[in-house]
Amino acid sequence: MRAVICIAAAFAVSGCASTQKVLDKEPTEVFHSRTSANEVAFCLANKNNTAAMDRDNGSKVVLIKNGYGGVSMAFSVFPEGTGSRIEYRKQFGTIGGIWKQCVGLTEEK
Repeated sequence: MRAVICIAAAFAVSGCASTQKVLDKEPTEVFHSRTSANEVAFCLANKNNTAAMDRDNGSKVVLIKNGYGGVSMAFSVFPEGTGSRIEYRKQFGTIGGIWKQCVGLTEEK
C-alpha cells in the first residue's frame, strides 16, 4: 500500500509545472490597468496568500501554486506609464478567480 501511495505522489508531482516553464510560455491573456504595477502585484499576492517577486527586467511576478508546489498560474506585472500591463499565464485550472479583481475584472459568479 505504501508503494502505491509513493507512486501516486510521484506521478502527481511529475505533472507539476516549473516556474520557468510557465514563465517561458506565451501569455494566456494580457490585461492593461490604470493601477500601478506595485499595487496590482500587491493585490495579486495578498489575495492569493503568496509573495510578489522582483525581476531584473523591472516586472514583478506572482505565482499561484497547487498543493504539490507546481505553478498553476503566473502573473508578470510590468509598469506601463502610470498604470501596468499584466501578462497572465495559465498552466492548468484552479478553483476561484479572485485574482480578476486585481486586474480590473469582476469575479465570475
